[in-house]
Amino acid sequence: MKNATARRRIGSMILSATDGLIGTATNFVLLQLYVMASIGGVKTMGDANRMAEDVHDMLDTFNYKTIKQTIYQLTKQGLIERPKKYDRTTIAITKLGKQRIKELIPTYKTDRPWDSHVYLVSYDIPTHHNRSRDILREYIHRTGGALLQESLWINPYNPSLLLRTFMDDHEIPGTVLISKLGSDGTIGDETLPDLIIRVYHLDKLTERYEEFLETYRKQPSISKTKCSIDYLAILKDDPQLPFPLLPKDFPAEKAWERYRKLMKS
Repeated sequence: MKNATARRRIGSMILSATDGLIGTATNFVLLQLYVMASIGGVKTMGDANRMAEDVHDMLDTFNYKTIKQTIYQLTKQGLIERPKKYDRTTIAITKLGKQRIKELIPTYKTDRPWDSHVYLVSYDIPTHHNRSRDILREYIHRTGGALLQESLWINPYNPSLLLRTFMDDHEIPGTVLISKLGSDGTIGDETLPDLIIRVYHLDKLTERYEEFLETYRKQPSISKTKCSIDYLAILKDDPQLPFPLLPKDFPAEKAWERYRKLMKS
């Protein structure tokens, strides 16, 4: 009874941590099939069903029957298939399924070109266009922006072309002003490195990455399903800033290497 309660508590914590990353049972199972297939762990429907048992053991929120039905629905939706040239039980993720996965999961960027400047973004949108303002804010955030104060954002990547195109495509009225700041600049009393740490919450990200590294430091056997969820939940919140802007010894790269090693073991 205690074990079942503990699993439910852990499951609730994982689902909370991955809010916005997984969302539905369909997305959850597709993601796990992808993770396991990429390391050679899922090749047949039998493997997929065993993966379903693994998920069920960890997350009582999705019962075993629901997960198995979801695998069937993924086949009907064309997201996974049984290639004709193989045994009838063999499964594979389709091109459409891989496209869905790209929309679902973050990826660690090993190449982050940077022009050594950061950009301040401000905008002036008529008050009766609140919906347009909300759409623009969300887009600025998705393109790497962090809020400094009301209607003023910072972005390490030049957003000029993206924002102009986005506003034209969505017919957003008003103006957007973008100014450039050198890497040795200051804003108010803060140096740029201190500002970056604060507005992008890098201290909290450091703690989460270090916790991941400690959790998966010396485990003789791990649940690769849980490991992938734990890691991707952190990566989802990582703005993946240019490497020169990151604090010294920021543990994101170590966590990425540890994750890759664990998935291949």
